[in-house]
Amino acid sequence: MRPRSFGQISRETPVTAVDVAVVGGGFTGTAFAIHLSRTAGRPLDIAIVEPRARPGCGVAYDTDDPDHRLNAPLQVHFVYPDAPDHLHDWYVERGGPVSDLGTDDPEALGPDGNLYIRRGDFGRYVEAQLRAHIAGNASGSRIRHVRARAVAARRTADGYRLTLDGGQTLAARLTVLAAGYDRPQAPPPFAGAASGHAGFVADPWDAARLRDIPADARVLVLGMSQTASDAIAVLLRNGHNGPIAAVARRGLRPRAKPAGASGPPPDIVERIVRPVSLFTAAHGRHGTALSPLHTLRAEVRRAEAAGSDWTGPFGDLRDSVWDVWPALPTAERRRFLRHLRVWYDAHRFQLPPQVEARIAAAEAAGQLSFEAARCESAASDGSAISVTLRRRGSGERRRERFDAVVNCTGPALRPDRSGNPFVADLTAQGHATLHPAGIGFNVDRECRALGAGGRADPHLRIVGPPVYGAFADQQGAAFIALRLCALMPGIAAALQR
Repeated sequence: MRPRSFGQISRETPVTAVDVAVVGGGFTGTAFAIHLSRTAGRPLDIAIVEPRARPGCGVAYDTDDPDHRLNAPLQVHFVYPDAPDHLHDWYVERGGPVSDLGTDDPEALGPDGNLYIRRGDFGRYVEAQLRAHIAGNASGSRIRHVRARAVAARRTADGYRLTLDGGQTLAARLTVLAAGYDRPQAPPPFAGAASGHAGFVADPWDAARLRDIPADARVLVLGMSQTASDAIAVLLRNGHNGPIAAVARRGLRPRAKPAGASGPPPDIVERIVRPVSLFTAAHGRHGTALSPLHTLRAEVRRAEAAGSDWTGPFGDLRDSVWDVWPALPTAERRRFLRHLRVWYDAHRFQLPPQVEARIAAAEAAGQLSFEAARCESAASDGSAISVTLRRRGSGERRRERFDAVVNCTGPALRPDRSGNPFVADLTAQGHATLHPAGIGFNVDRECRALGAGGRADPHLRIVGPPVYGAFADQQGAAFIALRLCALMPGIAAALQR
């Protein structure tokens, strides 16, 4: 039986002193603790503050739904950049697509020959790696799971004192904010009475709420992202036969991988850690947000003329954003986020073929529709929700009634709009600040938080998706793991003192 806790600190303990407090025990926080225990020059006391029973999963991987799959092949998801095949070997040892991970998964093998495993299985893998490092690690460090939520922080002379929701206090020399995403927030039209309607599903990862939607219900899905596709696939697998309409302001859906497209490059690690990125080496530096996209379009035309497709040139840009993004002026980064990010994301986050096939079949049958439109207002209308939609382009408005509305608009990406009390406390005190680009936190190259005075705080690091403003695409396991490994020597040296 898998252990459900990892050396938890008692709620009766008034103050516990640790070397490192990692706030957030999803992939980013767990990988941070693992790599620090492998790199540290002396034994450290590391606490992972995570309210879930299973650290390692977070929002993304804490699921057992069979339609929640990694959107990219297994080989680009890893904890250890120096052993990128480790996940594959672990998975195959447990039976591969027909595994001992709880349920058989014969659908894992995609038509392109790649494995697109369930996100829950990847979460179990990360959890298993943490468990192994709790049992023993190179530095002899102690790793503990504190099953609680951090709610406040107070700066001290030699670190931070964290208040947890159970009443405990952690005194840490180094605090690491590794909380990836908050749950989605209701969009403005649903901030009023409609948000309390029984048919409004605020959290698309709430499997029980999706299961409760009647099979013949008229469903509106807000958004067309990968999350929206996941929610639609879950409804369809559950036997939903009523109409489903998905709307998004620009109508951009995740791009389908072209038939015959090659899999991920085998040298994914080398591509990301090059001194100069592939894209910059080939095309030079770019001073505007549009310039690299114009270059990309030219490269796609070249590839298509040679009988290839867009995935190769786009992959070169995707694996170079760590180099391309910081070179852009702040105004250009803001321009990208306002006008171009949705286009980039539609190409970046492709659907796993299993989900794509299910959605394509429903669309072909006329059950599922997609429309470029925005939701202007929503109100409870008896047992239904009445929604006013405005079509993109024509501006035509119409009012429709839906039995259920599923919110897939995504989490708030600005710290000042986060519902996380710990994040709110850090920003209110000026210990952490919004990045000038308007997304994520402001940090230096070593991920030290830049406070209200612009000074780097050696006792507070922020890692993972919340540092998008500084480093751009920090949303894939490969990008996160590689950045964490790059940070470790400096962090280990600072903790050695």
